[in-house]
Amino acid sequence: MDSVYSTIDFYSNLKLKYKEYLKPEIVSIVMIQSKEAVYLESIEIEITKGGFEKQIVRRINLDFIADDEVDEDFFNPKDTIENNVRKFIDEFSPCSISNTTDLFHDEACEKIIKKYKTFGIDR
Repeated sequence: MDSVYSTIDFYSNLKLKYKEYLKPEIVSIVMIQSKEAVYLESIEIEITKGGFEKQIVRRINLDFIADDEVDEDFFNPKDTIENNVRKFIDEFSPCSISNTTDLFHDEACEKIIKKYKTFGIDR
């Protein structure tokens, strides 16, 4: 049986919003969605000693992220992929991104956590 899924690359949206936080080696951030699951995929570029461009692909299932208000997956495969991408960009906080993904560099994560601990601000 063939797998059917949709993808949306929203790297440019996140780069615009989090330009100081995103790892500079990331070149692509894609949401992948099937009827059963929602994944986040990022691609990082590394130049090897031999001069080859190595792509490191990280893909995580987002099913561990819950929406406590309605007791279901925050990124629900029953929703449209467009809605899930919008939620990631507009509703998923920097602190949540820092805690659940590898998109931000270490210094950014420290800054986000310090801001949250000091001011209780998660935006």
